[in-house]
This record gives sequence, structure tokens and C-alpha cells, in this order.
Amino acid sequence: MDLLYSAKAIEERISDIASHLNKELKGTSIVHIIVMMNGSFIFAADLVRKLSIPTVIHFVGGSYFEGSIKYEIGLKAESLPSSFANAPVIIIEDILATCTSSIKLRQLLADRQAKEIILVSLLKRQKTALSPNHCAFTIPNEMFVVGYGMDLDGRYRELKGVYHLSSAPAGSTSGSC
Repeated sequence: MDLLYSAKAIEERISDIASHLNKELKGTSIVHIIVMMNGSFIFAADLVRKLSIPTVIHFVGGSYFEGSIKYEIGLKAESLPSSFANAPVIIIEDILATCTSSIKLRQLLADRQAKEIILVSLLKRQKTALSPNHCAFTIPNEMFVVGYGMDLDGRYRELKGVYHLSSAPAGSTSGSC
């Protein structure tokens, strides 16, 4: 396991993203935040605590794995408000990969009168189909990462940094989104 992004690097990027969101949404009376996937919980908690805007937080989705392991995504529409009453919505993701769940969720939010939909992701794969409004880091498509909420069979979520499970060096993964 090799360190890809340190706790300090992650904290700096989260501060940058929060600063942008605070400016973009200044004066907004309420912002709905939707936390996607189990692996997003630490990123979401750290980001939300840096926001200076009033929020309501919702959780949807489950787990997502690539490769030979089965997808376990479940969008429970009933866990979200029937209307967002023209309020902005921020979707927080751990990793943007295939974007299937994000695309479905964006349509659902639009149907439920979200004023604007802002997609925020800790990581995005290089060839992902959907560009987030805000992203901390980009990783290669084939890289499997753990830590900072993301796991392998429930392990490694507690790690303060993001690590990749490969003997190959990180190479071109040092840049932010």
C-alpha cells in the first residue's frame, strides 16, 4: 500500500472546495447535500464542517466496486424530499467512475425542482464521462484506492490519507482536478 494523497493534501483541497462553494452559494437560505456511497462519509463530514451556508444532509447509495466484484448501488428515491423547492443541491461523491448513479440522481433532482445541482467529488477517474463542478484529485482509471472513507471489504476506511493498492508508482496521479 502506497500513500497517494496525504491528510494534509486532502485537507488543503477540501478547504479550497469549501471556499468556492461558500462564495458560489453565499446568501442561499438552504442547501441540500446528498452524500453518495458509503466511502464518501469522511470527505462529506470534513467538507460540510467547512461550509458557512445552512444545509440539510441526506444519504443515498451503497457500495460500488469495479472489476470482478458486483456493483451494489441503490438509489432510494423515497429517502429524498419529494421537492427541493428550488433550492440548490450538492452531491458529494468519493470517486466518480462510471457515473451511472450520479446521472440517475441528477435526473431525479431535476425532476424534484432542484434549483441547481453541484457535483463535488474527492476523486475522479481520468476517463469518467461526467465532469464534477469541484474535484480534489484525478486518478488513473485502473487504480484501486483505499483510505479516507474508502475501503476494501470494509477495511482501511479509517486511514487519514488515500492509498493505492498497487506495487506500481503513482506516476501521473499527483495533480488535482
